[in-house]
Amino acid sequence: MEAAVLYCGARRTAYCQELLSNSGFELTQVCAAGKNAVGVLGSLLTKNRLVLLLGSERAGEPIYGEPFFRMLHVPLLDNSPQGVLVLQGAACRGWLIESRQQAVAVLPDHPEHLRLLLPELWLRLREKFDLQQPASPAPEPDFHQLVERDFAGKEQL
Repeated sequence: MEAAVLYCGARRTAYCQELLSNSGFELTQVCAAGKNAVGVLGSLLTKNRLVLLLGSERAGEPIYGEPFFRMLHVPLLDNSPQGVLVLQGAACRGWLIESRQQAVAVLPDHPEHLRLLLPELWLRLREKFDLQQPASPAPEPDFHQLVERDFAGKEQL
């Protein structure tokens, strides 16, 4: 499925992007939030049916979503969005905000947590947009090996 990605203070962008691409998402636009994050989301929603927001987390739960929830008129109770689908993984959580024709997923930028939430996200998106299952499930990446690969031969400061 085609999707735009908006990184909101995310630190593991390359690993998350690789995981999303390998999980069946065709990334049409990839942006960093910057100072006008809500405006960037608005722009992405004019061109995309699905926007994936990825950013910082605390205890497995995204902590950057409040301005987006307010923009999308999602009520908050104790800083948690109400009336949206909760994506639940082992020790992590995300949310899916849906309108009739679009969806916005609020997800953690921790690749291991993201990997746990993607199956439930795909299940709902398949129902909503009448999609086929991705051709083959992506192999589970070894993020420690990826870090070693990316930093092999580099001196520590």
